[in-house]
Amino acid sequence: MSSDAAAPANANVETDIADVLEERLIDAEYKIWKKNTPYLYDFVMTHSLEWPSLSCQWFPTLKNAGEHAMEHSLLLGTHTTGEQNYLMLASVNLPKIDSVIDNRTSASAESSNKENKNNTATPVANYDEEKKELGGFGHANSAVGKIEIRMKVKHEGEVNRARYMPQNHFILATRGPNPEVYIWDLSKHPSFPSDDSSPFCPQGVCIGHSSEGYGMSWSPHTEGHLVTAGEDKTIHLWDVNACIGGKTKTGTQMKPLCVMQGHTSAVEDVDWHRRDCNMIASVGDDKALMIWDVREKNPDKPVHGVPDAHEGDINCVAFNPINEFVLATGSADKTVAVWDMRNLKSRVQTLNGHNDQVYSLEWAPFNESVLGSCSADRRVAIWDLSRIGMEQSEEDAEDGPPELLFLHGGHTSKVSDFSWNEKDEWTVASVSEDNVLQVWSMAEEIYAGEQEDEMSSGEGEDKLLGEDELE
Repeated sequence: MSSDAAAPANANVETDIADVLEERLIDAEYKIWKKNTPYLYDFVMTHSLEWPSLSCQWFPTLKNAGEHAMEHSLLLGTHTTGEQNYLMLASVNLPKIDSVIDNRTSASAESSNKENKNNTATPVANYDEEKKELGGFGHANSAVGKIEIRMKVKHEGEVNRARYMPQNHFILATRGPNPEVYIWDLSKHPSFPSDDSSPFCPQGVCIGHSSEGYGMSWSPHTEGHLVTAGEDKTIHLWDVNACIGGKTKTGTQMKPLCVMQGHTSAVEDVDWHRRDCNMIASVGDDKALMIWDVREKNPDKPVHGVPDAHEGDINCVAFNPINEFVLATGSADKTVAVWDMRNLKSRVQTLNGHNDQVYSLEWAPFNESVLGSCSADRRVAIWDLSRIGMEQSEEDAEDGPPELLFLHGGHTSKVSDFSWNEKDEWTVASVSEDNVLQVWSMAEEIYAGEQEDEMSSGEGEDKLLGEDELE
């Protein structure tokens, strides 16, 4: 064999060895995580989907599912090639508050049962190797922990992202591999397609982008207003009310109200300000953060721009739902940046804790200082900005900065998306590229102690974003 032929062969062998070592590392990390779940979580549910989902969002609906459980709903999609893709709605039965027992007692369930004969505890870390599912409840009630797909709607290509309209959760917008944005009214679709020949029939088709995209955000202020971002370097504003009325025909086509052009590369994400009905933010592969006023007609530059806001592509942006001055960005440079709208010349804080690019961000709806982020490093990080600057022991510092409240390590592949449950504080759903959906809530002791410390010290995010930061 010549030296020229040997070089590629050696490179392939080295790649194979690296892949095997990485698989072993991931497996070892997962086993450690699984062993420690009783101490880290109030509950964990792991469900294997038929196909991976790139999108995940809790619905705002609740239904009683018996004495011990409440039925929540989760919006998902499929990502597969060569097979039919679907927009999906899943039901998730979560325990009522008094149905979760202290997970740490379950490690010695037998002895605890002797002390309390009424306790029907089962080991929460009871892992089913065949189903590859981890039961995360200390309750034997069969309704709790149940996850079922309740609705499937045919979708053209994979579902890059799906989000419901806040004013009417039956109305959804989706993005796929095509340039068009699809608008759906779930009340006009059966729970499951009648047969394979059922047509693809969204209520509305938004035509304007010239390539696919991921980013989109419904206006929390004006019903039917939607902004979307694309790889065509543009942001589009839509009014979809024309296709969500009672007598509209299927497939109604709509043109954008305006097109915003200022990015020099693909626009990855957009978000709508929670207080200012005219303000949106966008980020992209040009490393820029841009603030726009939707009242401007087809602007070619933003109201405010932050060039080189990160060292890499910026994948996500999120306005704080409570504090009107705060927003966060996540990047391929592995960091999350926190910004103050009153002074965008420099970031307020850089959050370091991920080992790969950050895909998605979402602020907790119940606490202005708590932020979540998911990454290609297989982790979902929960940050508490009120802890920035807190003293740490050397041992604690090895686990990360003080503001890194929690690191969810239950996924063994890249985490595509996650969502906070507005109806059940501290409950999170996350989806990864290996078809896994996890629903989890960190142990109360982890965040409750911090909240008590914050209240007693009187310090919070106001300290982080005080006037001295703006000078």
